[in-house]
Amino acid sequence: MESSRLKNIIILILLLVNVFLLASLVSRRMSQASAQRQAAQQLTDLFASAGVTLDPDVISKSSVPPTLSLSRSDDEDRKVAAFFLGDALIQSDDAGDSHAYDSSFGTGSGVFRSNGSFDLVISYSSQEDPEALCSDFCRRFDYQITGSTLEDGTGTITATQEYNGYPVADCTVTFYIEQGVLQTVSGSHLPKSYTETGMDEPLSASAALTRFLEARRESGAVFSAVTDMYPCYDLQSTASAPMTLVPAWCIVTDTVNYYVNCSTGAVSHA
Repeated sequence: MESSRLKNIIILILLLVNVFLLASLVSRRMSQASAQRQAAQQLTDLFASAGVTLDPDVISKSSVPPTLSLSRSDDEDRKVAAFFLGDALIQSDDAGDSHAYDSSFGTGSGVFRSNGSFDLVISYSSQEDPEALCSDFCRRFDYQITGSTLEDGTGTITATQEYNGYPVADCTVTFYIEQGVLQTVSGSHLPKSYTETGMDEPLSASAALTRFLEARRESGAVFSAVTDMYPCYDLQSTASAPMTLVPAWCIVTDTVNYYVNCSTGAVSHA
């Protein structure tokens, strides 16, 4: 009897402890949410004082991706070249750490550089549907089509590469089509091999917006509303690290898109 009563008391104590912990967690979460709403409202008011509309819901709650150091892949370059020129390729090394590819069947040639940029010239005209070819390339190599100037079979299609699901600023490819025939493909392509590198605490969404507003005052940029923001990558190239992806915030306005580097706080526009 005494043993049963003791067990009940222990169970009751444990239940009360769990209730207390749950209540503390809920209270802490509510305090955090309240602080976030207050900070968002203060940021919204700050933008409003500068004549810029910012909806609190636009302030992203996402986290930025890690910094990545990419390793060049000759195999990846060859796959891109083979997609347009065919598998029968002759490779040669040019000066300046670049590789050239020529089709054995005369269907074109291309140059791939250590910073990820490339240029392809296509020399065959028997193309059933160049737009479908471009779309297939984008699906296979992780690009999203972002624009087109095609009219009567002539113009360009542009696309932006995504890396691990994040769009990469300034990593684009342009397809030039003339009279229904794909003529050239140029831009950048990033290899899949990478290592994560450490960095200081990256800019939060709120900090990025504050830095962005400061840059607007300094530059006199003209826009009246921030309509969206999301995490992305900024492609950087140096002599020692030709391909480095640094996290950034893309801030969408009613005029152009801007990018805030999470490491340096530098602001640039598309």
